[in-house]
Amino acid sequence: MRLFFFIFVFSQLLNSLNVFAEKVKKDLREFNTIKWERVQQKNSNNLKKIIWKSYKNDESYFQNEIDIRPEINKLNDYRNKNKNKDTDIYQLTHNKINRLLDYGGITVSNALIPQAGTSQINLDYDSKGNLFGFYGYSFSDLFQLELSTGSFNDVNLVDNKYSSFQRAYLSKNNLNYKIGGKLLITNPKNNDLFWMAIRTSLGSNDQINQGYLITELINTFRFNNKFVFNLSPKYFYSETKSFGGVGVSSYINLLDNLQLIPEMNISLNSDSDFASSLGLRYSFQPGKSIDLYYSNSAGVQDIGQLLEDKKYRFGIRLNFLY
Repeated sequence: MRLFFFIFVFSQLLNSLNVFAEKVKKDLREFNTIKWERVQQKNSNNLKKIIWKSYKNDESYFQNEIDIRPEINKLNDYRNKNKNKDTDIYQLTHNKINRLLDYGGITVSNALIPQAGTSQINLDYDSKGNLFGFYGYSFSDLFQLELSTGSFNDVNLVDNKYSSFQRAYLSKNNLNYKIGGKLLITNPKNNDLFWMAIRTSLGSNDQINQGYLITELINTFRFNNKFVFNLSPKYFYSETKSFGGVGVSSYINLLDNLQLIPEMNISLNSDSDFASSLGLRYSFQPGKSIDLYYSNSAGVQDIGQLLEDKKYRFGIRLNFLY
């Protein structure tokens, strides 16, 4: 399974780089193309010789025509109503393409933030009994406040050196909760090449009240309407254990409302954990979707994303935007 994910993600990355390179070359060709046009030389006209007069000696004639003829007024109303039509069409297209991305990732976040005033809710449950909840609110198009809670169940990590860490944070019925935020730094709407956001959370648990901090720099690249790639370096800090890692994922649009989401998280320690997930997202109504996933990460919440469990499990996530 691990080899399959390595091959799959690596091939997707090569394909993405090829698509991106072709796009850059095309844009450079269009930018550097110089169009020459032959201009015939003519004797310049002396405008001073032209006698300018009002039509029918009535300086207000054309204004009167505008006021009287209803078709001209309708034309002006149409122009005023649709003067930002190109921008509106771009915005609608942009929102339609990205609407499945606004629900976020499963174990790897993306850098997009739902539009200002939007509330986001995610509810997760898996076959091992892990249960997590998330709430986010976009105060602006640049910042989202995040609140989450959840508990781990039946966690059996591959690496035994995390035993003390597991007792502190991943023990059964040990409720974890955190508060944080995501700040958007770059955005293709502003002619940037990709989305970049920084995400930071402060968390704790209710048994030993042991705090922690996790931060990540999320980079999201769109190569076409079908494929999006994420690269997210992460760092987890606590008094018990501190470690870094990298999250890699992609979004592959199978249909307008159906998306395949392969993900992997690699912790950067001496015995690197490799947690992988494969999700399928279906949007059954505007602002509502369901994710089905198969994963061996300790949990989909921040604290468990970088840790590998000995067994895979099935999970379900409900997503809401309103």
